[in-house]
Amino acid sequence: MSQLAALCLKDGVAEWEYLASVDIQWTEAGEQKTYKDSAGNPISEQDFDSAVERRFAGMEQSELKLEWTAVTSTAEAEASTENEPGNKKLSDQQALAAIKQYCLVNNPDLESIVNAGDQQVYWNIQSSTDSEIVVLFRSYTGALIRYYIDPVSGESYATEFVPGITSEEQRTEESFNARDFLFSIPGTWQTASVVSEEDGTAHPEYYVRFTDSEVLYGHMKDGAFVIDHTDSVSRFEKTAAGGFEVQAEAANGVQYTFRTSESDDTIMEYYETWNEADFPAMYRGGASLSRCS
Repeated sequence: MSQLAALCLKDGVAEWEYLASVDIQWTEAGEQKTYKDSAGNPISEQDFDSAVERRFAGMEQSELKLEWTAVTSTAEAEASTENEPGNKKLSDQQALAAIKQYCLVNNPDLESIVNAGDQQVYWNIQSSTDSEIVVLFRSYTGALIRYYIDPVSGESYATEFVPGITSEEQRTEESFNARDFLFSIPGTWQTASVVSEEDGTAHPEYYVRFTDSEVLYGHMKDGAFVIDHTDSVSRFEKTAAGGFEVQAEAANGVQYTFRTSESDDTIMEYYETWNEADFPAMYRGGASLSRCS
């Protein structure tokens, strides 16, 4: 179910005013939508689409920036940080981002299909409670795949429904932890070292992405990131300056650190050690990273 709501702020107190909702059900006949007003009465799709415009009719549209400057209680402190990377509970948007990344990592061709825009592919939050978040993925094949995520543990499983082929959603063999696909550092990075091919073309030795638990090394194929191998993350820390420091270990036992450059936040410097005292001697420029997307 999706809802439209107005956020009202008065005298430092924020209140939600629900305007309308749409409930989406999938049957053999396809997608069926039911629209309701704030009191639960049935309304038309047109009334749903115009609910926000009617609520704010006569008001001047402007941009509002909200900032929180202080936390005054333990409860507020917990609420303000519960959904940040590394904290216990996944937010709806974190779950959505993790499932999208899971799909892209496990289907290297999917990213180029999405970028081409020729197929109807999308992800959205279908429902959310304290104990379960459900993310719907509409595949380019027409299949409707739902991912059921425990927001505390991150443990997830999937079901599949194919309109016209299956009568109802059926659980698949997929099970994983959504936290493993929640990127702790945004973007795709590339190594400073370059590999030259026989045809004269050159490309970075590796493209790199970061999750909460792994450093993903791979290459690009038709615009999609394809994993070559992964290293395990031992420690992840966001620094006071807004950068990152990641300690990881390769399969062969090599321990190394990525640290955001103090002079350029698009550079991750590589040190082949976890011991900060040894950084000057263990810096490796070729393995350092620059952000490319």
